[in-house]
Amino acid sequence: MRPTFRVLLLAACATLTVACGGGGDDSNPDGGPPTEGDPCEPNGHIHREPTGDWCHCNKGYIAAEDGLACVPDPNHVPSEGFDFGDDGEHACWHVTNGPFVTVTATEARHPRVDDFHTYYTVKLRPENGQYVGTFSYKSFATGNFVVYLSNAEVPVTLIETAIESTVPQAGTRPTGGFCDSLTHMVGYELTDRVQYTLQLGPTSLPELNMVIEHVQ
Repeated sequence: MRPTFRVLLLAACATLTVACGGGGDDSNPDGGPPTEGDPCEPNGHIHREPTGDWCHCNKGYIAAEDGLACVPDPNHVPSEGFDFGDDGEHACWHVTNGPFVTVTATEARHPRVDDFHTYYTVKLRPENGQYVGTFSYKSFATGNFVVYLSNAEVPVTLIETAIESTVPQAGTRPTGGFCDSLTHMVGYELTDRVQYTLQLGPTSLPELNMVIEHVQ
């Protein structure tokens, strides 16, 4: 009896799997050599991306020009405090002039809030008698960023998504009073190309206003 096409196909696949090493060590599912430690430590951590690995270095350090490492930044000058720029004057300009975007928090996805210079109406979702929301923010530069909010009582948490590490707040204070819709500022030092997760709440407010800007 002649073997069926299905039998021949299964036999060929099995042969290729053995020849190509399929079914062996799967400790590195992305392919390539196994990952051993983090070459960017102790002054940073590595980002492994399809376009190539790179070092996300801590403040005061920069990526080495040769190889994966974080080296001291010769131009770094320690700051005496976070610079909030114009204290929200430009952010308040967007309250009147837009662009305007409404985002609604859900359990199934993380709506993006990283549109350039955008006035957001943020609708939170109910949870345990209060309101919360989780949103996606990808930085488009390295430097000081400010989250401008309509209420100072709303807790703000920013997490570097890839390593699930909370980014420390660099400072908080009221805006300069340029508009009633944005009254509070939360400062962060962010890095270009890095994906972050923004968490708002828990709060008694179901909705708030927000602008996120790179101030320097």
